Amino acid sequence: IFFDIFVPDNESVDDFKIKIDEILCNTINIYKIEHIKAFPFRGYNIEKRSYLRIFTLGSGDRKKALQAIQDNNFETASDDMFSFHRKIARENGIAISGWSMISKYRYKKHSHYTHDFRVSVNDFRPVEDLKKISDRFPISALMRDRTLILTWDIETQSRELGEFAEIHDEESIVFMICMTLHWKDDPRPLKQICLVDLETAPDPRRITVICGNQTNLLKAFALCWKAFIPDIQFGFSDSEYDWPFIMERACRLNLLEWMWKQMTGSFKSSKEIQKWNYYGKIGVKSKNSFQIKKGDTDNNEEEIDRVQSIIIKISPEDNYISTFLKIPGCVPIDVRACFMKLYPRAEVDKKSSLAFYLKLCGLGSKADMPYNKMWKIYSEAKKSVSLNKSHPSTIQNMSEVAHYCIIDALRCQELIVKRNVINDYREIASIAYVSLFDSHYRANGMKVRNLLGAYAFKRDMVFSTRVCKNIEKGKFPGAYVFPPKKGIEAERPVTGLDFASLYPSLIMTYNLSPEKIILTPDEANFVQNNGNNLHKIEFPFNNHIVQAWSVRHDNQLEKKGLYPIVLEDLFNKRVELKAQLDPLGKKKKLLGKMISSLKKKDKKNSESLNLEYSSICFDYDYLDSKQKALKVYMNTFYGEAGNSKSPIFLRELAGGTTSAGKYNLNLVAEFVTKKGFGIKYGDTDSLYLSCPVKYYKKCDKAFFEKELSKEAYWTEMVKITMDVMKKLRDQVNEYLKIKNNTSYLKMAYEEVLFPVCFTGKKKYFGVQHEKDIDFRPDNLFMRGIDIVKQGNSELFRFIGRKIMQEAMNIDNTRTIHEIVEDTLREARNKEWDFNEFIVMGTWKPKKENLCNIRFMGRMRERSERIPDPGERFSYVVVKGPRLRDEKGRLIAHRIGDYMEYTDIAKEQKMEIDINYYLGSTLAMCARFINEDDRYQPPPSHKIMQLKDLDEKEKQIDAYSQKEAKKWLEKYIKSL
Repeated sequence: IFFDIFVPDNESVDDFKIKIDEILCNTINIYKIEHIKAFPFRGYNIEKRSYLRIFTLGSGDRKKALQAIQDNNFETASDDMFSFHRKIARENGIAISGWSMISKYRYKKHSHYTHDFRVSVNDFRPVEDLKKISDRFPISALMRDRTLILTWDIETQSRELGEFAEIHDEESIVFMICMTLHWKDDPRPLKQICLVDLETAPDPRRITVICGNQTNLLKAFALCWKAFIPDIQFGFSDSEYDWPFIMERACRLNLLEWMWKQMTGSFKSSKEIQKWNYYGKIGVKSKNSFQIKKGDTDNNEEEIDRVQSIIIKISPEDNYISTFLKIPGCVPIDVRACFMKLYPRAEVDKKSSLAFYLKLCGLGSKADMPYNKMWKIYSEAKKSVSLNKSHPSTIQNMSEVAHYCIIDALRCQELIVKRNVINDYREIASIAYVSLFDSHYRANGMKVRNLLGAYAFKRDMVFSTRVCKNIEKGKFPGAYVFPPKKGIEAERPVTGLDFASLYPSLIMTYNLSPEKIILTPDEANFVQNNGNNLHKIEFPFNNHIVQAWSVRHDNQLEKKGLYPIVLEDLFNKRVELKAQLDPLGKKKKLLGKMISSLKKKDKKNSESLNLEYSSICFDYDYLDSKQKALKVYMNTFYGEAGNSKSPIFLRELAGGTTSAGKYNLNLVAEFVTKKGFGIKYGDTDSLYLSCPVKYYKKCDKAFFEKELSKEAYWTEMVKITMDVMKKLRDQVNEYLKIKNNTSYLKMAYEEVLFPVCFTGKKKYFGVQHEKDIDFRPDNLFMRGIDIVKQGNSELFRFIGRKIMQEAMNIDNTRTIHEIVEDTLREARNKEWDFNEFIVMGTWKPKKENLCNIRFMGRMRERSERIPDPGERFSYVVVKGPRLRDEKGRLIAHRIGDYMEYTDIAKEQKMEIDINYYLGSTLAMCARFINEDDRYQPPPSHKIMQLKDLDEKEKQIDAYSQKEAKKWLEKYIKSL
């Protein structure tokens, strides 16, 4: 194993080798130094540069040597400090999470595992296409491989009946552990097992093991693990509660070493297990699983002294802290964390529950059993045992608890299969030579870097994984924006022309790659004088102009940089997969319609039809996982390249990409404008256009002469628009090809919007027409209109939906201002159900949410339960008298003084403050009407004198939004 050291230009290889030798001989005993030539990751080089490759006997010595070299400020490469297995995998092309072929191996029996193979890394080759080995192995067996899944759930009880069993409460116990076993792609269980400490009625659907006490229960769990040796383990929120609870008891009862020996077949001391295998800390309370994100992290660097809880990146704002026991050969996956990543913006009820995700995915619900009922059943069973009076009803009730627990475990597998999660994870892992564990726990930026490392190694290129320090902070130029022409557009259809994968396409077009970037004018002149074409990069940054150049590839493969090569490869693979998906998708849709039609007629589907549909769905999902994984990498590429905390960050490349985007969007805008097309809105990678009037003259005449109904007229306009836009798209793409001398940069058109309403930057909604023209869709096309945002009440959603549906109605004759007024009046006078006022909040003590802080302060004074940090809670806002301070003076109205927990408000029949809820819609309603002339700044206003058009538009929007809200406040009070 090795790392590399760059030989400075001003030193000879031999002299530099002596210098390095002196450092290494004082650090490690055995090593080898070899002079190699390689291309650096950064900087334009025609020839390879000199490096010293340092070989060591093990990763421990390598780490010591690497640290010593870096401490002496030498430039290193191939220098992964942690997770060294990723470096080995990417350099040797080892697919850690895919099928591989092994040859020339040694095999022997193992005391714990079924098979033990010893093979050289050179004889371990990935299988990239299963069809190539179909003559030796059935493809279906390889696609539906028998990866063994274990799901689990635990039930616990505290010393106080009705109190939730706390992890660190010594008297809280685990009294039941339920498990289900499955093959990877099958929601049906192979086995269902219930381990329980008290007598429980048997059930033919499961194996019930009566353990007698908590100690035996934990031992039985370890023995089950030993018997099954699962490949993957699922639980819902188990990394927040189940694993920490079990680990605390195992340590307290001195069972950890015994359990580890059973589960792994090898001995480790409790101290070693806690240090290297338990991703958490015994005796330390978890920070709770859901946290607001602080700083950018992708968990690529682990602690040297011990493993820690892993921070999973859920979204740009949020993290999830995961705690678990890592058992060799098994990947633990918290299904809650997984689904929070899948649905980061979903309206989630309290603590993003299992019940919510089951409903979202159209699956069966949880078994219904309130905690209080469960605790009461267990307490009665325990009491019966202590009195030696076992009662049949008590034993049967315990069986109901077991059913509840089993179902919670079983539903985890059903969710994972429904969303094809494991196959998606595998594809993401196999592309970048990372593990299934990495797919779940690590951010995509790390995977992009590993993928780049694999391609770089094949091109004799070395790069460093060290993050550059003292990076100057600042913002790159934003995207080019054509301000939206606000209001309802019901005269002509509007169509979006979108750049396909804009940033990856720009990188491929302009050969934007670190080893193709030139930073000085002198070097740029030299390279250009040697016959190379250059693309100039220029953009403002922190009050100065950044200049750089990229060496263009002129469509020659040997000139293409690392980034374009990788992206083009990913793109071509995805195109091929989508071509295979297309016929499968059509067949899937056809069979689905046939099954649905038979159901409507109350006819039973034939078994062969169901089997065919199931098989088609599996094949489709299998290929879809592959293409989605490729899409993930393409979409993450620019984000990682522009991340200042990433080792691959290069400001000139990141800024060069965004500035090229602005240039090309403006280029297209000028092209279409000259052809008579109107720009309704444009931003970053898209233009929303209306066609010239000339195309509609014939249908206009027919409508005005009453030969066409309104719907027929609108339908004809949409058809005309579709044809015109297809031709325009082709013309635009030909123009881009001429201007850029490559065909990477293309625009696509997917839908016509008519009618449509633009309300602000990145905010619009309308009726979407793709293949079929339908003016009465079930759902409107929406962008940036968050009526289902977390924390919104049902009343809020009603108002938002009602306004948009009325505005987009083909028979609408009102202005959007009139629609807003009428909807608010209707909402004010409507009889509402109490549940429609419920709002979901999240308790984040460190966040300055004054309403929540005030509310929780009141609840604390009343001795009501306070949620854990990150936990969601439901509340309503009620009417109440104005409050006064100690001197009797009226206190300004504060929402936090009138918030109440939902159950308390309902129980005490408190009166809902309807005006608060109408007021909560102010920003949304103002957004709908702020285009009205009455809310615009007068010509004499200072905003209208601004020279910077982007800033002027931004301030006009803010001004009109503020004025519209003022008007709405008065209007709501008048209702």
